[in-house]
Amino acid sequence: MTPLYRIALRLTFALFLGAGSATAQSTEDVSRLSGVTTIDIRVEANWDEAITMDAGGATADQFSQALRMMFEQTISSAERAPVVRPSARYTIACHVDTFYEPGQIIYSLRTQLEEDDSDGAPVIRWIRSWVGSFSMQQMHVMFTLGQACAERFLGDWQSANSR
Repeated sequence: MTPLYRIALRLTFALFLGAGSATAQSTEDVSRLSGVTTIDIRVEANWDEAITMDAGGATADQFSQALRMMFEQTISSAERAPVVRPSARYTIACHVDTFYEPGQIIYSLRTQLEEDDSDGAPVIRWIRSWVGSFSMQQMHVMFTLGQACAERFLGDWQSANSR
């Protein structure tokens, strides 16, 4: 199995695991965002250490900090957006997985809205996921992934709450 094939397989598997179970209404249906007025924010990153060690890129901590900062800042500064409030009923999460191949970074992004179930376990109400890649010469793109997560959420949220 080639390294790129293994990475593509891992990304596909990660996306399917993160999507949760399907119900009658698709979790990608933007109407699931209707009426959401306050949110908490969470970011999660699975950082491939080879980016730091082999390519001299950012560390996992630096990436996580930048991811959170850009994610929260993009939502908070939007003209139309839910209010960011710690411990809100809903949480919007940005999850990033990175994989390094010599000269290239491959990533998967997942943005999801969660609500705690009666037993306290998070239930995914809405989700979007996608994959991409860029060359190491474009390392600065890594620091815009939080913005990409936020913009995907905001576009769908604004669509659902335009009435």
